[in-house]
Amino acid sequence: MTIKKGYIDTQGGQLHYRFCDGKGAVPLVFLHQTASSSQMYEKLMTELQGQYRMFALDTPGFGQSFFPPQDPTIGYYVATFLEALQTLGVQDFHLFGHHTGASIACELAATAPTRVRSLTMVGPVYMDAAERQKWIRDFVKAMIIAPDGSHLMQIWKRVNGIDPAPSPSLCHREAVDNLRAGERYHEAYMAVFNQDFPALLAQVRCPILMLCGAHDVLMPYFKSSCDARPDARSVILPGGTYVVDDYPAAVAAEIRAFVQ
Repeated sequence: MTIKKGYIDTQGGQLHYRFCDGKGAVPLVFLHQTASSSQMYEKLMTELQGQYRMFALDTPGFGQSFFPPQDPTIGYYVATFLEALQTLGVQDFHLFGHHTGASIACELAATAPTRVRSLTMVGPVYMDAAERQKWIRDFVKAMIIAPDGSHLMQIWKRVNGIDPAPSPSLCHREAVDNLRAGERYHEAYMAVFNQDFPALLAQVRCPILMLCGAHDVLMPYFKSSCDARPDARSVILPGGTYVVDDYPAAVAAEIRAFVQ
């Protein structure tokens, strides 16, 4: 069975996605981290092929999707994804989000509770307002396309530095995705850190699975997420920020156990 690609029209423009057929009436929907694309889910989708219908969506501004208006909010991403999934004929679904994708997924689950059967988040961003402002000051850096190409190395160092030892091929893929998003990639981070994630997490009513790599850059906030929702299943996996790429079999096993 092959992972295919397609485009769906939305009010904002064409949204790119990856998909494959499988069993069951309720599909899995995957939302990626910043500044990646649905390509980050190819290994995981391969692990799960034939077992579920699956859709991995490129967030507006990333991958091959259209560029959104300036300074989009998480609410904008949510509305666009809901529109796209409705057009695709996907009414109910199991939702999986990684980092930025987790923030989008959480708000989507709170916004459309009748459509989201379950919510899985890798590296949920459970922070108070002061912590979010600190991340904006220390982490959110706009990329400036430099005449001498020095921004290329800047992005390479960035994607190479958020995990203990990512492979060169993985860094290359992530750098290309980051460069494609260009000077606006940081807007998605601003959307995340301007979102009140704790308030939205409290509103989610479907079953929740929270995952995090032991060396994930967001691991310091994982316990707060788990404490806020003691009803959720929580699992610490090996690896770091790129856990979906590095340990797809382990992530797939958690999805199977949870969804079933």
